Amino acid sequence: MITTDRQKLQDKSIVFYDGTCGFCQASVQFILKYNHKQDLYFAPLQSGVLEQVVPPSQLPDPVPDAVLFYEQGKLYSASEAALRIARYLNFPWQVFSYFRFIPLSFRDKIYSFIARHRYKIAGKQEACMLPEPHQRARFIDFWLLNVTW
Repeated sequence: MITTDRQKLQDKSIVFYDGTCGFCQASVQFILKYNHKQDLYFAPLQSGVLEQVVPPSQLPDPVPDAVLFYEQGKLYSASEAALRIARYLNFPWQVFSYFRFIPLSFRDKIYSFIARHRYKIAGKQEACMLPEPHQRARFIDFWLLNVTW
């Protein structure tokens, strides 16, 4: 299990996702399947972990209800988050990370379109997914954190 030390969490690459979104939960399952190095960690946006791990100066206002990615002390959102996550996936999926050459404004328009329609694509869940026992160590539990700013 991840320790409660904020400094150790700062060194982790963390995917923050909408825990009530079926599309987002399916994306997390996909990432779990293709991140063979198991070097990505996860927390639902609704868990409160984001506010505990990320310094307040980096938190967007309002916090978006789609994917955020925390890597090496920096928070990324929208298409930049998705493409940075792709770098952690096995071939051929990591090839998508090379789409960063496409202008950010264009990428974010496509991302926003998908994000706006994600509930229509995959529905809305009443609760966050429960990870398999062998995956649980990769999910950060808010109640285990003891972080103050």
